[in-house]
Amino acid sequence: MLRHLTALVLLPAMALAGVSFESDARPINRTAPGASYADMLARIMPSVVSIRTAEVIPQSVLDRYSGRIDKDKILKDEKTGETLMPTGLGSGTIVHPDGYVITNRHVVIKRDRSVSETVIVQLQDRREFRAKVLGVDAGSDIAVLKIEGRNLPFAKFADSEKARVGDVVFAIGNPLDAGMTVTSGIVSALGRSGKQGMGMAFEDFIQTDAAINPGNSGGPLIDFEGRLLGMNTAIKSGTGGSIGLGYSIPANLIVSVAMDLANGGKVVRGLIGVQGEDISLDEATKLNLGKKGAVRVSLISDGLPAAKAGLRVGDIIVALDGKPFENWNELRLAISRRKPGEVLMVNFIREGRGSLARVTVAERALDR
Repeated sequence: MLRHLTALVLLPAMALAGVSFESDARPINRTAPGASYADMLARIMPSVVSIRTAEVIPQSVLDRYSGRIDKDKILKDEKTGETLMPTGLGSGTIVHPDGYVITNRHVVIKRDRSVSETVIVQLQDRREFRAKVLGVDAGSDIAVLKIEGRNLPFAKFADSEKARVGDVVFAIGNPLDAGMTVTSGIVSALGRSGKQGMGMAFEDFIQTDAAINPGNSGGPLIDFEGRLLGMNTAIKSGTGGSIGLGYSIPANLIVSVAMDLANGGKVVRGLIGVQGEDISLDEATKLNLGKKGAVRVSLISDGLPAAKAGLRVGDIIVALDGKPFENWNELRLAISRRKPGEVLMVNFIREGRGSLARVTVAERALDR
């Protein structure tokens, strides 16, 4: 080891007579299958935005604590003249040309769970807008913002129920404020919730190994054709960075929640008044259900639709409107997405015999 090196001297380069290196300046053949996703991403990326939250700093506070405030972090609103202190960073997607933006609820709320007073949306072309928060939903961690624009670039939703494990996906966002970034991977799993989920009341995550890091929250998970398949929301990590376990809210859930928030400011969910538990594979086999999911009713709430329709504790629900489901979480989510007044056909087994109940959906209270 050299311990007394005091200077590094760069010697003149020696010309190597007669030596040349070949280059090929042609662009890659982007029409070849799998060669490039650049054209697709160029279409979708203008709809992806960076979202910052901030608090207004009164002039009296600036004057009093000017020596303690990091001036490099202070923003100035050119339109209002207000001094702003950034408080949070995330991403989002424009989903309507008139300026409707979706993101995560946790991107736009403060520690006291109130909505941030100042939300700034920056487009790819560096235009900035003060956004209005139209509504937030704690149950799904979805928020809808509105910016004053027209003919804005926007993303179209995919049908997330048609996603399959192994599909190629792309995560787009502003991780760690590094600038708009694209990562790629595949759909690793579907229907993640509970131990695999993040603690929201209504979870149905798409799991992906596309790198998702802090700042990606609220950004889109894009499918191979450039459609919005999900919203990047959470990661599991022992380091705080991506280890290949990312979770995205599926497009179909986003649409149902976001439309309620955009049109009324709150989410209206269905309720029939049951609680259930998954039955074992052995029991499903004895009931000739094979590997299909089924739920045993563990609680019936008096006076609510399920009780009125004649369902009882111990009944085994096997389908909703003739459609099977995987587990209690999926059944509960499906019921919650129905609107009050709709009629559900509940297929169930009681004492070994199949039966059918017509259940009229009620409105779920906000705390249920």
